[in-house]
Amino acid sequence: LALVLCALHAWSFRVPGPRSPRLASSQLQRVQAARGGPRCAPRLAFEPPSRDAILGRMQDEEFDILVIGGGATGLGVALDASLRGLKVALVERSDFSSGTSSRSTKLIHGGLRYLAQAFQKKLPPRSIPDVIRNLRFEPAYLRIVAADLKERAFVLASAPFMAEPIPMMVPLYAGWWEVPMMLAVGIMYDLIAGTRRAVPGSRLVSPEDARAAFPALAEADSEGRKLLGCLLIHDGQQNDARMGLHIGLSAIKEGAACTNYAEVKQLSRDPATGRLSGALVRDRITGREINVRAAQVVNACGVFADGVRRMAEPGCAEIMVPSYGAHVALERFEAPGRMGLVWFTNDGRVLYLLPWEGSTIAGTTDTEGPISFEPKPTPKDVDFILSECNRVVDRRLDAASVRSAWAGIRPLVRNPEAAAAGAEGTAALSRDHVVDVLEGSGLVSIVGGKWTTYRKMAEDAVDACLARAEPAVRARAGPCRTLDNRLVGTGDGSPETYRAQEAALRRDHGLSEAAAAHLTRTYGTRAMDVVAIAAGEPALLEPVHPAFVQIMAEIVHACRNEYALSAVDMIAHRTRFSFLDAMAAAEALPAVLELMARELGWAREKVDEQEQAARTFLATMDPKPTADEPKPAAMAQAVIELRHVPPSRNATIQAHAVHKAAGCSQVAVHTIESRARMKTFQYENAINKSVRIRKDRWG
Repeated sequence: LALVLCALHAWSFRVPGPRSPRLASSQLQRVQAARGGPRCAPRLAFEPPSRDAILGRMQDEEFDILVIGGGATGLGVALDASLRGLKVALVERSDFSSGTSSRSTKLIHGGLRYLAQAFQKKLPPRSIPDVIRNLRFEPAYLRIVAADLKERAFVLASAPFMAEPIPMMVPLYAGWWEVPMMLAVGIMYDLIAGTRRAVPGSRLVSPEDARAAFPALAEADSEGRKLLGCLLIHDGQQNDARMGLHIGLSAIKEGAACTNYAEVKQLSRDPATGRLSGALVRDRITGREINVRAAQVVNACGVFADGVRRMAEPGCAEIMVPSYGAHVALERFEAPGRMGLVWFTNDGRVLYLLPWEGSTIAGTTDTEGPISFEPKPTPKDVDFILSECNRVVDRRLDAASVRSAWAGIRPLVRNPEAAAAGAEGTAALSRDHVVDVLEGSGLVSIVGGKWTTYRKMAEDAVDACLARAEPAVRARAGPCRTLDNRLVGTGDGSPETYRAQEAALRRDHGLSEAAAAHLTRTYGTRAMDVVAIAAGEPALLEPVHPAFVQIMAEIVHACRNEYALSAVDMIAHRTRFSFLDAMAAAEALPAVLELMARELGWAREKVDEQEQAARTFLATMDPKPTADEPKPAAMAQAVIELRHVPPSRNATIQAHAVHKAAGCSQVAVHTIESRARMKTFQYENAINKSVRIRKDRWG
């Protein structure tokens, strides 16, 4: 069996991966440099309409589909339906991709855990007898992995400037038997993906090569077992909130009317049939109410879907099951080639340690919790992630290592068919997405699934709408076109174009290599729109904060072209500051507020309101327990102690000494340690800022 798998695996390397389909010729133009060679793409013709214009359309027009929910799935539904020639409106009560769609592990993957669960009842196996005892075959898991890997190839091709393959190693410590077993897993993972693999193939890596690729990898795990090698696999990685935004911009480009901060107050009905005919929507910015008329309504509210379902039919059974997935952002692990780690935890979950946007993220957990608009990880979740990381890395991680922490709520769903058949517990949970239709009202709900499968979920939801649509609507609706569609900013999708653009950004605008790469990776060909804003104001090319590579012009661009309406939108979903370093995000907040106030015409009262809301949001990214808040007297003593902590290699010891002496929180410990690692002049400046921020926060 091993020989057959290896032969098939070798054959699969001969099959070329999917090429990015070319767009229309009008979108493929490249500007050739006067000095020779390709340069950046021209300024895009697409300029997003104003939010007022979109709200005006909602007031005046009648739509085929109204989508409620502006996360990845809802935005995907809007894009799919628009590409088919349907008239679509979408409303989101908060910001685009502000919920679970911004709080993921940032992966586009097929599900290594599902592949293992197809053959093992209990994970991880600890010996050969353990493997034999837990053998089983569940083809349903393999079908899910196959479908997910197909969608992985699509996402990677749809926005190659933002979504790219990421290498990950699975450390092998258990014993010699684990090496061939995991190799078979890797080969099978590639074979299931087939000719649309879109990423390099899997292979074994020696212990020496593994530590060269990820120097912090431990030579022995926490139980003293030596590293025998690693399985190298590849999946995809993305900037989740910004990917959702680009899906939304692409839908708007295709004619969809999508707006954020618009809340559904009431569903409208046709009095003759009792079926839904739209919704009464309230603009949360102005308070204006709009009656949006639509032939059908799609509920894409994720974990909040039951609220809309009860609005349509008050007596319907709840189908959503919330599950919290916590993550932490850590200081960067130096690893050539953006190498990450993935392994099975002691309780059978999968944990990732991955480079992302100049930082490192670790997660995730799977715990129960209440449905909330602002979920927060518990200290127990953070401790679990850190303890699992300490099993496989040689650098001791503790609360002082955490720069930010967040939790997303997975929208797990009870399969209505399984529940009707009498299944209970996890047996009644769908492992895939579910299209639920309330026949009395006609509400179509698309629930479950994951980020990787947003396109397929959208396709199924639109298919369900068309199956119940009027014949005239079905007649003018085309087939699903999303598989060949490329998102706004992709251009021709060639790496040469992106490299040429980065060179132009460095040469013509004086940007650093890191800033040029960041702009291209974040905006694609629209990066030139961002730097064009600074044409008459060079200061906008400066970084917003020394800890981040993002520049001031991005703040202005988000206000003008990306529908950013609040400080939280900016620090969380446009720049991602809060997900990278919550303390540095708080330090960058004054500069963000100043630019937003200038762009959006905020009065002083509005600026103060936005600052308070942003600081409240940042508190949810703070991993310390609420009870650990330092009292003013202890904080004052900590400030005195801080001023006498010089930068040194013993910053951790000194930080914990201050923590013990002054009763300061663990997050303050992290701040002391990270600042103490800076150069002296940077350190003094940072401490002064920290003191000012804490004075504002605790008086």
